[in-house]
Amino acid sequence: MLTKLAFKNAGKSVRDYAVYFFTLVLGVSVFYMFNSIYAQKDIMVVTETQNDSMVALCQLLSIISVFVAVVLGFLIVYANNFFIKRRKKELGIYMTLGMEKSKISVILVLETLVMAIAALLLGLVVGIFGSQFMSVFTASIFEADMSGFRFVFSVDALVKSVLYFAIIFVVVILFNIGAINRYKLIDLIYGGRKNEELKVRNIWVSIAIFCVSLIFLAAAYYLILKNGMVNINALFFSSIGLGTMGTLLFFFSVSGILIKLIQSRKNVYYKNLNMFVTKQLSSKINTNFVSISVVCIVLLLVIGIFSCGYSVQNSFSAQLRENIIYDFSLYGDSSFETTIYESLPEDVKQQDITWQEYSIYNSGEKLHYSDFPLDFSSSFIDMSEESLSIMLLSDYNKMLEMQQKQGIALGEEEYLILAPNELFQDTARQFCEKNISLPLFDGVTLKPTDNTVSRITTANQGFGGIYFVVSDCYKQQIKELSDTSNQILNINCKSDEQASQVKVSLEKQNDNNKGYYYFDSKQGIYENSVGTKAIVSFLAIYLGIVFMISCAAILAIQQLSEAADNKSRYELLHKLGTDKNMIYKALFKQILCYFLMPLLLAVVHSVVGITAANEVIKIFGRIDVTKNIIVTACVIIGVYGAYFGLTYMGSKSIISK
Repeated sequence: MLTKLAFKNAGKSVRDYAVYFFTLVLGVSVFYMFNSIYAQKDIMVVTETQNDSMVALCQLLSIISVFVAVVLGFLIVYANNFFIKRRKKELGIYMTLGMEKSKISVILVLETLVMAIAALLLGLVVGIFGSQFMSVFTASIFEADMSGFRFVFSVDALVKSVLYFAIIFVVVILFNIGAINRYKLIDLIYGGRKNEELKVRNIWVSIAIFCVSLIFLAAAYYLILKNGMVNINALFFSSIGLGTMGTLLFFFSVSGILIKLIQSRKNVYYKNLNMFVTKQLSSKINTNFVSISVVCIVLLLVIGIFSCGYSVQNSFSAQLRENIIYDFSLYGDSSFETTIYESLPEDVKQQDITWQEYSIYNSGEKLHYSDFPLDFSSSFIDMSEESLSIMLLSDYNKMLEMQQKQGIALGEEEYLILAPNELFQDTARQFCEKNISLPLFDGVTLKPTDNTVSRITTANQGFGGIYFVVSDCYKQQIKELSDTSNQILNINCKSDEQASQVKVSLEKQNDNNKGYYYFDSKQGIYENSVGTKAIVSFLAIYLGIVFMISCAAILAIQQLSEAADNKSRYELLHKLGTDKNMIYKALFKQILCYFLMPLLLAVVHSVVGITAANEVIKIFGRIDVTKNIIVTACVIIGVYGAYFGLTYMGSKSIISK
C-alpha cells in the first residue's frame, strides 16, 4: 500500500516539478562529465608535459568536485524544503485519516529514493554521452590529436557520481523525516493559507534602510576600486563585508518601497492586475530576501568567473605566440668564468643557429625607483625598493637585429625606456610622461628620448621588468657602478627538428660545464601554458555552470512554490471574472521581475568587480574583455532564460488545474 502510494506520488511529483527533476539530472551529468576528463586522455595523442598537466587538472577537479557536491547538496535540500512545503495539505490529510508520522516518513523516503534513482540514472546517461562531446573540447584546449577517437566510459567518474549523490540524498531523506516529526497537524492543513507579512511596515524605516544599503554598496565599490583585488588586506575584506551587507539590506527594504512607489502611481497600480502582482512580488521578496541576496552575490561570481576566467584562457595562446619569439633563452650572470655562448656544447655551436648574448646591469645602491616621483598605486607590482636595470645601446640593437628590426641611435644625454611586460607599463610610462631625469653618474643626467615605451622582447620569460637603455660611451662607468650583471643568450633555430636537437644537447650538458643557471624553450613554455590554460578554462566553465544552475533553480523553485501556495488566490481571481490571459500575463510579470531583480544588481556589482580585476588580468596580457562579456551574457541569458521559461510554464500549469 505504502509502496504503491509512493510510486504514484513520485510520478505526479516529476510531472509537477519538472524544474527540480531537470536540475537533479543536469547536476549529475555535469558532475560526471567533468570528473571523466582524465579518461578522455586515452583517445588523445599528448606529450609527457600535457599528460602531467591533465593529471594535475584532474586532481584539482577532484578537490573542486567536493565543493560542487556540497553546493548541489544545499541546492537539493533547499529545493526539497519547498517540495515538502508544497505538499503540506496532502500530508495533513494523511495524518487526519489516521496515518502515523512514521508511515508518512516511509512514503517520503520511498518517493525520494524513486526520484533519486531516476535522476541519477538519467543524469549518468546524459553525462556519459555528453562526455564524448566534452572530449572534443578537452582536445582543443590541450591542442591534442584526436585521430584515435572512440567511445569513452569512466568508471572513476561513475563511482564518484553515485557516491556523492547517494550521500546527498541520504541527507535529504533525514531532512524529510525530521521535517515530518516537527510539523503539527494544524500547520500541515492550513500552512498554505498563511499570509507573508512585510518585516518592515513603516515606509520611512524602509527608505532609511534602503539609503543605508546604498551607502554600504557605494563604500564597498570605492574600497575595492581603490585597493584593487591584488592586496588581500583589511580594505579588501571591508569591501566584501560592506558589499554583502549592502546587498542584504537592499533586498530587505526594497519590498516595502516597491509597494509604496507603485501605489503612488494610481494609473499603474490599478491597471489590469498590477495591484495583485505588486503585493505578490513584494511579499515573496520580503520573505526570501536572504536567498535572493545570496543568488545576487553568486551571480556576481558567475559573471566574474566567465568574463575574467574565460578571457584569461582565451588569450593564452595568442599572447604566447606574440611574446615568445626565441626558440631558447639561457640565463646566467657575471659570476661565471665564461660567457653563456662559450659554455654551450660543441654540437650546439656547430649548428646553423642565430644567437645573441646580452648583459643587463643594475644601479646597485646608487639609484632605486623610490628616488623618483612615481605613483605605484595603480601598478600590479611595487618596485619602489628595487634598483634600476641598465642595458647598453649595442645590446638593445642586437635584440632588434634578431627580431629583424631596424637599429636605433641614441644621444649621450638620452635614455630609452624598455618594458616588454604589460605589468610594468604604468611605471615605465611615468618616466616619459613626467620627463624624469636619470642622474646615472656624478655630473651625468640623462633625459628620456621621447614619450614612447619600447616593448621589444628581451627573453622568453620576462627578466627584470624595466630596462633603461643608454649609450655605449658609459660602458665602463656602468660596469663599475654595477656589483653584478645578468647575462641572457637567445637562440633561434632554422627548423623544429633543429630546435629538438639543441634541446636534447642542452638537457644532457653537465652542470660543471655550464655558464648559465637554466634555460627555457619556446616549445616547453607553450606546453606548460596549455596546462594552465586548461585549468583556468575548466574551472571557469565547471564552477560557472554549477553556480548558474544553482541560482536559476533556487529562483525557479521559489516561484513554483509561490504558484502552488497561491493557487486558491488565482482561482478566486478567475471566479471574480478575471480573464485567464490577464492572469497569465500577471504571472509572467511577477516571475520576470523576480528573476531580473537579483540579476540586475549582480550586473552592477560585476561592472565594479571587473574594473577592479583589470590589474590582475594584466598579468595575462591584453584581453578583449568586450568579446568575452558578450559570450558570458549569452551563456547567462541562455541558462537563465531556460529556467525562466520552464518556471513560467510550470507555474501556469499549476494554477490552470
